[in-house]
Amino acid sequence: MNKLIVITFLLFSLSSSAHSERMDSKNDNLKINLDYEIIHTQKDESLLLEIIEILEEQHFLEISYQSIRLDSLENFIKSLDPTRNIFLADEVNKITQPTLSLSKDIKKDLKIAYQLFDVYKKRYLSRYELQTGFLSGIEISDLERKIKILKDRTETARAVNVKELNKLWERIIINDVIQLMLSGNELEEAKVKLLKRINNQLNFFKQTRDEDIFNIYANSVTSSYGPHTNYMSPKRSEDFDINMSLSLEGIGALLSSDGMYTSISSLVAGGPAEKSETLKPNDKIVGIAQEDENELTDVIGWRIDDVVKLIRGPKGTKVKLEIIPSTSLDDSNTKKIEIVRGLVELEDQAAEKDIIIISRPSGEYKIGIIELPAFYFDFEAYQKRDYNYRSSSKDVKKLIKELKDENVDGLILDLRNNGGGSLYEANALAHLLLGRGTTVQIKNSEGVIQSLGEKWGYQFYDQPLAILVNKFSASASEILAGAVQDYDRGVIVGTQTFGKGTVQRVDQLSSGQIKFTESKFYRVTGSSTQNMGVLPDINLPTTMNLDKFGESELPKALKHDKIPTSKYRNFSRIEKIKAELKSLNSNRIDASIFYNYLEEIKTWRKSQESEWIDLSFSKRKEQKERIETELLALENSLRSKLNLPIFPDYQSFLEREEDPDELNIKKKEIKETANILIDIMEISKAPLIALNKTG
Repeated sequence: MNKLIVITFLLFSLSSSAHSERMDSKNDNLKINLDYEIIHTQKDESLLLEIIEILEEQHFLEISYQSIRLDSLENFIKSLDPTRNIFLADEVNKITQPTLSLSKDIKKDLKIAYQLFDVYKKRYLSRYELQTGFLSGIEISDLERKIKILKDRTETARAVNVKELNKLWERIIINDVIQLMLSGNELEEAKVKLLKRINNQLNFFKQTRDEDIFNIYANSVTSSYGPHTNYMSPKRSEDFDINMSLSLEGIGALLSSDGMYTSISSLVAGGPAEKSETLKPNDKIVGIAQEDENELTDVIGWRIDDVVKLIRGPKGTKVKLEIIPSTSLDDSNTKKIEIVRGLVELEDQAAEKDIIIISRPSGEYKIGIIELPAFYFDFEAYQKRDYNYRSSSKDVKKLIKELKDENVDGLILDLRNNGGGSLYEANALAHLLLGRGTTVQIKNSEGVIQSLGEKWGYQFYDQPLAILVNKFSASASEILAGAVQDYDRGVIVGTQTFGKGTVQRVDQLSSGQIKFTESKFYRVTGSSTQNMGVLPDINLPTTMNLDKFGESELPKALKHDKIPTSKYRNFSRIEKIKAELKSLNSNRIDASIFYNYLEEIKTWRKSQESEWIDLSFSKRKEQKERIETELLALENSLRSKLNLPIFPDYQSFLEREEDPDELNIKKKEIKETANILIDIMEISKAPLIALNKTG
């Protein structure tokens, strides 16, 4: 199921009279009157109209607001109530009835949005009162209920009356108490922590501004056009500019929120978080402390900007985080980490080289590796006509020359976790590897197709080549990998890539900015990289559930499609021997203790997946202990086979420092990619009769 990722801030302001407002619990539904008078200005209407006109005229989809009006209202409801524990079914049905789509009435839609928030506000306060009252009276016997709740409520049916909501709110509190107890708290400690969390959330709720209602509705409209189209208020525009310049002192992570948890959306290449290798995409942040603080602040349910404030800090200082790893099977399995804050400089993203030696019966092979975290370009230095300006293509060219001088036999270009960057740098790098020819086709909203590439030139590097990718290789990485694959110039190794095949533009508004999709990328074959990404020639095993990541998992992602093929050259390097390469790779994988372990872990994790959560502390404790025992046994079994020290208990396993090279998946992937390159060399040296033999 898709989770709605809410990048905008999800909490809103209350008027001073909000404390005295109460919902009559005897009423099953709160009456919704579309003529309800709300406070919004003509400026809000004008700004929303400005946003809509830009999207209707310039967005790649070129669709009318009227056609996505219902989607916008539904997005607004999802933003307020992503886990469906606030609004009742009838309330949503009345608001999203199809007849509302027959007209384009911006003023009415803003009224509906503000009225929905008024319902949300009253229901939120009712939930607060019920949960705090219920929490104070919870005893151990209340934690042994023979019932279950859904783990993911984003797509479940809504409650039909307030009585059902009350039951749900109680069950949510019971689950929260159980999770805190499974994390090592006694019942009374768990109750105190949870009450503090709920009160903090209420305080944040009261402190937010009225204009946030407008911001949420505006983003409900923009998100109907796709996941990369956003309205940014003046404050968010400032943060966006800081992030784009990479001058923010912090940990180098982009955050998102689902209304309850703040998660790692992606890591900035070369940033402190990526370098620490302690944070991964989809990890959830549940607690934060500064380096001189012993107690972590619980940030579950916090607004995302307040979480960011705690994470930011001076360069060189430490921030402590408590996270729920993306691989955790239970939200009670948390991990504490420390990251040293720093500035993300261009040098941190710079390409780096390495050489590994692989021995075969036929001799030793020297394989060059260039790791490229991003497609960077120092535009400021370039504008100043500084000849020594930094760019990824210049740096890679220099590193290739150095590797050639060291007589490497082949080259691996490592694009794992490279989320993209400058399109022109991707083209320049393709030029080094392909020589002349089209790199990518770009289609705009008017249907005009342009080709980006070089009409003239020569290959700077013409030796055996492999491109290593993973699910977090995106955008410009996919363009380069796709071109190398289509030209049959080198072998693509790893996993399917992210699938971001769109181009965004940022325009200034009368207040704030709008980022929207204006074009789409297509490979020289005519196939879009959108959603599908690049499929590797040879897949490497991974424990990651690839179905949970990628562009195709984002709400309203644009579809994959095709356009006419462009002219391109065929180097005939890989396709004719791909079957043999796959066979040799498969033999090594099957014989590898490490890769067999990865498959075992993946199968085991799948067997543990469940849609439901028990509201029984004893059952959950038993499940947690069983999971920890089985995971430890799998880890120790692998270590025994590799003659490595085993862990005496699960806590020792969690608190381990760096894994040895034998267990380092990044190095294992590099080594296998090097072996694939050597396979290419050895097959090309084989006698012609051997290449043409048949069964």
